[in-house]
Amino acid sequence: MRLAICTIQRDRGQWLKEWFGFHYAVGVRKFYFFAHKCTDNTSQVILELKNFFDIEAFEIDPNVERPQLSAYQHAYQNYSHEFDWMAFIDGDEFLFPTHHLDLRETLENFSYKKMSALAVYWACFGSSGHTFEPKGLVTENYRWRASVDFQANKHIKSIVMGRQGIHFSILNNSHYFKTINGTFDSVMHPINDGLTTYDPCYELIKINHYATQSLEYFRNFKKKSGAADVSPNYIRPDTWWEKYDRNEILDSSLDHINSKIKNVLDNLK
Repeated sequence: MRLAICTIQRDRGQWLKEWFGFHYAVGVRKFYFFAHKCTDNTSQVILELKNFFDIEAFEIDPNVERPQLSAYQHAYQNYSHEFDWMAFIDGDEFLFPTHHLDLRETLENFSYKKMSALAVYWACFGSSGHTFEPKGLVTENYRWRASVDFQANKHIKSIVMGRQGIHFSILNNSHYFKTINGTFDSVMHPINDGLTTYDPCYELIKINHYATQSLEYFRNFKKKSGAADVSPNYIRPDTWWEKYDRNEILDSSLDHINSKIKNVLDNLK
């Protein structure tokens, strides 16, 4: 099985090695990376990572109105013949199987069902009490998340089957797409929007969404980083931080694959 990820990221250079290494460790073998308005060392890091991973890199025109949607449509239209499944996720999102060690084992369960895309629910993480951005891995520094009933956890991101041609198209957000056989979650609930009415299910697959990171990160970057699927110029109000800085549950869901991830990251050093 050929598993790919498409992502558009802005100024996350210092975390790219972790993000790529993490997803390689869980079975992703092809990356379509779109840089948007990057002013940090993203381009240099991507060049280094190309020595380890199969990456197609692009730079989005800063004047594109909804750059994330344009990037996603371009990637699928031009490269869907290269993969069996493609996940569409962000740089602060880490996709992984909750029982297997490899995402491809999990996706095999859905490869022969009448569906076109698998919906994966967010688990939103808060600051874990960090005022300043700590050194080290995001996935180790941020261990506390919102309880399952947090409304934002009802958001999904999509993993789409390849080779569907004209039957794939972007709708109005980066979460849910138009496909020929529809989108379903891991318990086969039909999904019709990026924000569902279902309780999140993490039984087989999950996205750890490190939405806030530290208060320093929010003030210096996240607040003014825009929303690439709606408006690149969007400014998050302080009430956004108050809403998303949720730290009710100590989450150990990565423990079963932690050593595998560490091995890949050690090789990058």
